[in-house]
Amino acid sequence: MVTESSHFNISSAVKNTKMGNSNQKPATTSAASSPTTLATPSIDVATTPLLVHVPLSLENADASEMQQLADDVCVALRARVAGYDDINVDDLVLTHLTGAMTNVIFTCHKKSAPEDRVLLRLYGAGTEAFFSRQEEILVFKELSLLNLGIGLVGEFQNGRFERMIEGRTCTAEDIRRPELSEMIAAKMAVFHTTQVDMDRKPRILASIRKLFKDAQAAYATTHRQFPDVDAMAADIAALEALLATVDSPVVFCHNDLQYGNIMLSTSTGQDKDGEDAVLIDFEYSHYNPRGYDIGNHFSEWCYNYHGDAPHLGDFAKYPTAADQRRFCRAYLSSQSATCDDVADAHVDQLRHEANVYANATHLFWALWGFIQATQSTIDFDYFGYATCRWHAFKTRVTLSNDVK
Repeated sequence: MVTESSHFNISSAVKNTKMGNSNQKPATTSAASSPTTLATPSIDVATTPLLVHVPLSLENADASEMQQLADDVCVALRARVAGYDDINVDDLVLTHLTGAMTNVIFTCHKKSAPEDRVLLRLYGAGTEAFFSRQEEILVFKELSLLNLGIGLVGEFQNGRFERMIEGRTCTAEDIRRPELSEMIAAKMAVFHTTQVDMDRKPRILASIRKLFKDAQAAYATTHRQFPDVDAMAADIAALEALLATVDSPVVFCHNDLQYGNIMLSTSTGQDKDGEDAVLIDFEYSHYNPRGYDIGNHFSEWCYNYHGDAPHLGDFAKYPTAADQRRFCRAYLSSQSATCDDVADAHVDQLRHEANVYANATHLFWALWGFIQATQSTIDFDYFGYATCRWHAFKTRVTLSNDVK
């Protein structure tokens, strides 16, 4: 998940290591007591394993940690990205994209060539608990061939370089704009027609059961206690019964379409406002019922990961019935000649699928959050987030605007 950016020059980062979004809680700065010169590493990229070491906290990283990050990024760039064979730390500029809760994301460019940027994705610690990294890379490679606006530039041990999409990430406010919501719906519908060479059995229930076991195991090795094992087991059983009441076609789903995973690009096509939506970040992409993907996106309307309480959802912002109909009609219209060809009954059926399956997203992300609280080094209240999502399931809040 990626949202706003925080720009810093790696050469001066050791002098002021405090980075991050102005909306995030300030962290104590541990800057070096005197300026430190960053030396360009003399490393044979042909024989050295490519591993980029990331400080546990970018906001509180010391000079030696920033030196290591700079050295590693330069080595990886020289080995994997065309045109960067002469990069050194004095010419390297990194821009940290804050708001990511699974990976650590930067953009990279030379001071001498600022227009030639690539995206650097460093895989988060322990993320293999939630998806197969090998499968995710294969999916990304397949999607890179489909003219979706993304592209793989180069891989290394704990990350990769990607083609930079010119534009900006959506904001929490953007996705509520009617014209953009319709565009996102159309993009999702096209994404759902993608044929990817992988198991097409829907995974959501199996994933939730696995995460439940993983969460119990994770808490068994920490000082924290999982909130209520019996209650979660009962809620998973209740979810299975609820999902059995609705049919939803199985399609290739994004499964994490929050606002930070949507780019507004001006390079691949334009709407009347000069923007085109590009879906990004496919770590969680696989086959699922289409209602799950739409319900997940609807639930993300309730979150602002750059607000004062990014871990808490405001479910008063869940799409209204009118919002849902607009989105679902645009989704279905992308598969028909005109909007007039879409029957109201089909729109309401899709709304119902989304509102029911939104409950599955609450339990999935609740368990994801509980596990992340035991292992992630990203500055985010995962436990509070998990508790909020679990409460959303218990109250069935996403059914309040369902088809009457």
